[in-house]
Amino acid sequence: MLKAFAVVPLGAAALLGLAALAPDASAASAIGGATQRVIRALSLVRESDLDFGTATNGDPARTVPPTTHDTPENASFAVSGEPSACYAILLPGDADVTLTTADGATPDRRIGVYAFRSFPEGQGTLGPNGRQSLYVGATRAPIRETQASGLYKGVFTVTVVY
Repeated sequence: MLKAFAVVPLGAAALLGLAALAPDASAASAIGGATQRVIRALSLVRESDLDFGTATNGDPARTVPPTTHDTPENASFAVSGEPSACYAILLPGDADVTLTTADGATPDRRIGVYAFRSFPEGQGTLGPNGRQSLYVGATRAPIRETQASGLYKGVFTVTVVY
């Protein structure tokens, strides 16, 4: 004796099950919205470097202030992005930057840079044209009596973020 079976796809079986509940079921729908605002990405371009000038052995620490304008000593950057937007300014920490000469292997071939400050300080606001100048200063550690002669160089990172 042969038995007959009906093959019903799984999705159809689920619909049949829901149809059986239809007289007692209740449903509601709503349409939600979604938005996205796109603003110009922030850009930071170096225009000039921090320059502590010339020093001799035994010179004291030297501070270059950020000031409100570009000078031959302070570092300057061009910030651009969304007009009138505020942004945060992140500067190096006190132990993050060292100027070195030659191989920098000994303390007499290294000079620390600390106390970074900026103008504007902490945060800036882009102008109606989406631009603002950012100035950075810092303090160079005292020059040792035994400091090696030479050109000392180093790098530091400035970050801006909305």
